Amino acid sequence: MLGYRTSEDQALAHAWQAVLGRLEVELTSQNFDTWLRETRALRMEETTLVVEAKSAFACDWLNRQLATVVRRAVSHVLESEPEVLFVPRRVDGASAALFAPCAAPAPASTVVGCVKKTHTFESYLRADGNGLAVDRCLSLFDPAGFPMSPIVIYGSPGMGKTHLLHAAALQAANAGWPVACLSAEEFATRYLGSLRRGAIDDFQASVRNVRLFVLDDLQYLAGKKGTLDELVHTIDYVTNTGGHVVIASEQHPADMGLPERLESRLSSGVVTRIEPFGAADRRAFIERRAREARAALPSWAIERIGGLNALSVRALQGAVNNAITLQWGGQLDMRRLDAELTRVAVSEVMGGCPDTEVIETVARHFQLTRDDVTGTSRKPAATAARATAAAALRERGRSNSEVGAVLGNRDRTTIPALAERGQQLLAADPNLRAKLA
Repeated sequence: MLGYRTSEDQALAHAWQAVLGRLEVELTSQNFDTWLRETRALRMEETTLVVEAKSAFACDWLNRQLATVVRRAVSHVLESEPEVLFVPRRVDGASAALFAPCAAPAPASTVVGCVKKTHTFESYLRADGNGLAVDRCLSLFDPAGFPMSPIVIYGSPGMGKTHLLHAAALQAANAGWPVACLSAEEFATRYLGSLRRGAIDDFQASVRNVRLFVLDDLQYLAGKKGTLDELVHTIDYVTNTGGHVVIASEQHPADMGLPERLESRLSSGVVTRIEPFGAADRRAFIERRAREARAALPSWAIERIGGLNALSVRALQGAVNNAITLQWGGQLDMRRLDAELTRVAVSEVMGGCPDTEVIETVARHFQLTRDDVTGTSRKPAATAARATAAAALRERGRSNSEVGAVLGNRDRTTIPALAERGQQLLAADPNLRAKLA
């Protein structure tokens, strides 16, 4: 049926109505009514079906976001696979057949959530432990590349996952893409709030009708079945309409006890871990941070800071900031710097080690797995380990809500009593306390 001529306008109109019938079933009523209900097929131009949309904005959105879905529906009806191009309706009501396709508008994206403008790819230090994650995120914007989606980036807290997610979201927004950039907690809050208000369609339209969907801290949603189901549908919708998904988590999706259909979707893309900086990367980071602060740290200070085997970028940055502060105050010497590095090492690297590291240390001490500590087992060893982990995390300044989230999304009101018991266990076991010191 690719040989349509002007005399066959009626047949083309009937065919387009059949296409719309299929799309009305596949899409939400809000999406169909907003973008497709008022469209009409104009003509076939060789292997391209030209369709009129109600505005330049609508045709731009349709060409970018729904092209795949529309093309699939057209191929079912026409029994061929033409390209589909939406063009804008004339303001005076005349046919759009005489007009060229709508030009791309100046970048002016819609952003759901918040994107940190300081978190750019340029300000992110590429290193051996994060190179694959950086490359995959950049591939989303390379016309000649082969983007894969979803992209899942995982690793311990403080490793730069959030920076990388916001860098991708910022570049997409600057390119004029519709973007949703949310933490898992924000996603859950918005979803549950929309259910209470009876506004689920509005929520779904806001997070699904985007070209890039970014979600941070996936581990927060572990065990939240309804929210995870909604996330599955969101990922499906975004990817099926030609968009991309980037997600960060502290754990590999296979280690989180996620529903099988969510785990399989995440694993079908790219799953990559961010590793701690090596010695050369630490030095490069220190020098860059000093340049950004317009500080010239002496080489001996850079060497001593670089010798801090920091587990996280956050801990390393704290050490650099302390050195710069001492220098600005005219107090940077070896004794004072070593005292600051010792404090950082104890409070942020050893005592303040990533939450998952704390849990793993406790699990090993009690000869358990991490899942035993964060799960629902009521065995004496598991409950003792859970209480100990709660106490250790509270000592590191974590809130009751944060501790509850790390320990399998437990109710925050149960954490104080759990931590109190853990304090007693730590007091009675100097060996364990030393391991967590």
